[in-house]
Amino acid sequence: MKILSIKNIIAFAAIVTVTISACRKDDYFVDGGLSHQSPEDMKMSVYDFLKSRENHMFDSLVKVIDLTGTKDLVNQPNITFFAAPNQAVLRLQQNFVPDDRQTPRPLSDIGLDTLKNLLGRFIITDVQLTLEQAVLDKKKYYKAYNGDSLYIHGSDGGVKPGTTLQTSAYYITYEHRKIPGVDSVNYNGTFQTHNLVTANAIVHVLKYKSSFAAGLKQKYYR
Repeated sequence: MKILSIKNIIAFAAIVTVTISACRKDDYFVDGGLSHQSPEDMKMSVYDFLKSRENHMFDSLVKVIDLTGTKDLVNQPNITFFAAPNQAVLRLQQNFVPDDRQTPRPLSDIGLDTLKNLLGRFIITDVQLTLEQAVLDKKKYYKAYNGDSLYIHGSDGGVKPGTTLQTSAYYITYEHRKIPGVDSVNYNGTFQTHNLVTANAIVHVLKYKSSFAAGLKQKYYR
């Protein structure tokens, strides 16, 4: 029994060591998790990266890019891209109908100019904005690809009083500033994943509850 107990202790210590070494600050890309990006991922363009996800979480976004012919736009060098998962795009589609039980409007039935304009709200050109840089900047305005104003707020989560311990992980808040007559609100979005690296961009992935509509005035809201 003593030998078994020692083995168990050694095994537990090994697991703890691996866990701690895997959770170094430099490894964090997900709030509370790890991105586990492969070297192959980092060599892909944004479009290929989105399309290659095994969980298909960006299939709707890829369809938006295909419909609007904006593959070259998302693959241009030195950009920051805020990627909307399927649920965020679905929220745009649902807001064209009055009831969740009805079929969401197909992306192909939404104006291409509208889709392209919305995609442009999630791209900043001529900069690869990392989570760490956003935290250093704290609050900064950027111009989106389509010319709209974005307000990026980086937070270090604060420090527990009397200590040097962080109270939470670093994070970015994205705000699209309301355009009178076009938008209903200043749209705020937060992220499930930061600092994903591709060949041409830094990618931050919006949370599932976000909306690709980004404050666009629509008849119904969910």
